[in-house]
Amino acid sequence: MKEKKRGISKEDYIKEYDKEKLEEAFKIALDTRKFEIELYWKRTGYFVLFIGAVFVGYYKMLQTIERGPFDVQKELLFLFFSILGFILSLLWYIANRGSKFWQENWEAHIEALSTHLGIPIFGIIKYSESTKSDFMKEYPFSVSKVNQMISLIVTISWFLLFFFNIFYLIFKNDWVIMTRECGCIVCVIIFITMFVVVLPLSLEVIVRRCESFVTNVQSDKTFFYNYGNTPFRRQRKARNHIRRLKVLLKFLFK
Repeated sequence: MKEKKRGISKEDYIKEYDKEKLEEAFKIALDTRKFEIELYWKRTGYFVLFIGAVFVGYYKMLQTIERGPFDVQKELLFLFFSILGFILSLLWYIANRGSKFWQENWEAHIEALSTHLGIPIFGIIKYSESTKSDFMKEYPFSVSKVNQMISLIVTISWFLLFFFNIFYLIFKNDWVIMTRECGCIVCVIIFITMFVVVLPLSLEVIVRRCESFVTNVQSDKTFFYNYGNTPFRRQRKARNHIRRLKVLLKFLFK
C-alpha cells in the first residue's frame, strides 16, 4: 500500500527554505550530486570485479572439466557459477537504476535552487550540431544509460547460461546412469524445483528488499516531504509483510 506524503510542487519548493539558507542548500545539493556520481562508478567497479571473478571461475572450470558421463559435482559447479553470476549481475543492474534515481533527485534540487538564485548553470545545455552518423564527432549519449544497458545485457547472458545448464542437466545426460542412484534423482528434482518455483520467488524477494522507501510513497507533486511519520511507515511495512505471509501460509495449507 502506498503511503501518502505531503507533496511539494515546483512552485512551492523554494518556500520550504529559509531565504538565508538557499545558497547553503544549493551547495549541499551540488556536493551530494558529486558524491552520488562518485559512488555510482565505485559500485560499478566493485560489481565488475566480482562478476569478472565469477566468469573467470566458470571459464577455468570449462577448460579443466570435460562434460562426459553424468557427475553431480560437475553439474553443481556449473549451476552454482551461473546462478551466482546471474544474481550479482541483477544486483548490479538494480544498483545502476537506483543510483540514477538519486542522481536525478539531486539534479532536480539543483535545477530549482539554481534557477531561483539566478545561476541556472545546469539548465543551460550546449546544442548538439552533430548526428549519430557522424562517427568522428561527439554526440549526447547518456553514459549512465550505456552502463545500465551493459549491466542488463550481462544479466540476461548469465540467465541464459543458467538456463543452458539446467537444459543440459535434464536433456543431455544419461538418465540410465542417473537413475541408478537415488541421490542423483533427488538432486535433479531439487534443481528443477529451484528453477520453476524457488528462483522466481527469490528474485521477487531480492527486488523488493532492494526497494527504497520512495517506492512506498504516493504523491502527485514533483517533490514530497519525507520528515516525520517514520515509525508509522515502519509499522505499516511490518503489517504488510505479516499479511502477505498469512496469505501464503493459507494458500499452502488450505
